[in-house]
Amino acid sequence: MNRPVKTVLVLLLFLLAGSLFGRLFQLYWPDIKHLLADSPALYHTENSELQATFNQTEVTHLGWRDLLPEKEETYLSKYQSNNTPSELSQVQTGTVQALTDQLLLSIQASSDEDYKSALHSTNIVKGVLGKAISISGFIVPIEVNDDRTLQSFFVVPYFGACIHFPPPPPNQIIFVQLPDGFAYHNLADAFTLTGILEQGMFEDPLGTSAYQLKVTNIVAYHGQPDDFRAH
Repeated sequence: MNRPVKTVLVLLLFLLAGSLFGRLFQLYWPDIKHLLADSPALYHTENSELQATFNQTEVTHLGWRDLLPEKEETYLSKYQSNNTPSELSQVQTGTVQALTDQLLLSIQASSDEDYKSALHSTNIVKGVLGKAISISGFIVPIEVNDDRTLQSFFVVPYFGACIHFPPPPPNQIIFVQLPDGFAYHNLADAFTLTGILEQGMFEDPLGTSAYQLKVTNIVAYHGQPDDFRAH
C-alpha cells in the first residue's frame, strides 16, 4: 500500500473516531456531569424524626422501572420502551418506515386490553416500601403557598407528563407534600429527591399517584432521569 493511500486511511480513521467520540460525549456527558457535580441542596427537611429514620437506613437508588410490578412492566415495555438514538433520529426526520411502524404500534396498543389496564394500574412493588430511596424526575405542581412555593406536587418520570401529555400510570407517579414549601421548582428542570417511600393513593385532576415520598432532600439533576420511556 503506497504512502498517500495510507495517509488517507489514517485521516479517515481519525475522522471516524472523532465522530464516534463526539456522539458518545453528547449522549453521556449529562450523566457524567451529574456524577461529578456536587449539587447543593435546594430543599432539606426540618423534620428531625424523619431525617433520623432516613439516616438509619441504607439509601436505595431507584429507577422508574423499579416501581412497576413485573406484569405491568411487560405490558408497558411492549409499546413504550426507549428508542435508540438512531430510531429517534429516524422518527424526528420523518422517515416513512419509522412513522409507519410507530402508527401500527399505536393501533396495536389501542386494542391491547392488558396494556390499557396497565396504563391505569395502581398495583405497587411492596419491596420498595418503607425504604430510604433516591429517585430522579420532573415536578408537576399541585398546591402552591401564598409565597408561590410548592406545598404539594407529583414527581413523574418524563417532562410534560400530566400537562403536555397524558399522565403516566399511578404506579409511575409519586406524590410529595412539603408544608414548608419548595421554592426552586421549574417544570423543565429535573430533580433528585431522597426520602422514605410509602404506599399512598392521591387523586387530582392532573393524575393519580400510587406512591408517596416523605422527602428529606432535593437537589438539581443534570442528566436524563427517565430510564423507562419518553412519553
